[in-house]
Amino acid sequence: MSTLSSHNPLILILALVTAAGAAGAAYLAYVAMGKETPEIRKQFGAIFFITGLFSLGGFAQLILTDWAGFPAGHYSELFGVTTGLFSFMLIIAGFLLYNNMSLTALAWPSAVIGLYLLQGARAVLDFDLTRRPTVTFILWLAAGLASIGMLPYAYANEENRRKLAWLGVIVLVVMAAAAALTGVLGFYGHIEEVVAGH
Repeated sequence: MSTLSSHNPLILILALVTAAGAAGAAYLAYVAMGKETPEIRKQFGAIFFITGLFSLGGFAQLILTDWAGFPAGHYSELFGVTTGLFSFMLIIAGFLLYNNMSLTALAWPSAVIGLYLLQGARAVLDFDLTRRPTVTFILWLAAGLASIGMLPYAYANEENRRKLAWLGVIVLVVMAAAAALTGVLGFYGHIEEVVAGH
């Protein structure tokens, strides 16, 4: 089966991860301060849902196209699997929040998905999969901890949930910063490569 050639989707995906991390940190800050309302849940639910839909586009491009123009199975595996899981989580979380429903049911698959993200962090360091493996490791580690952290968060009482929310803010800020650093530098670097190749 022949594949379509296309632009590199990794920067778009990293930008969406940055946006989701920043929005997630902002939402958890509302929770931590006791200012969460149904309207706040609805607003952030819409953001997460739409971000998840855009992420599905990046996921499809990673697995269906010859986006790199050369064999890049390790990138497609690392970013493809995690982008698919990321999309799933955002779409479901967005739907639940928008409809003012509990995140409890999502906490269980989220914890399992976190294990995949931690394994991705391990693979990045073991095989030097990116140009900045330490930053990418931090990105995957933070994402994995955030996913696993949903389980105790979902079942905590109000007081403990607010404490966990502050921890979540820190983890998601780190995740967003790592994604932003990787994405912004990569954006310029990819353009530089294209220009140099002509």
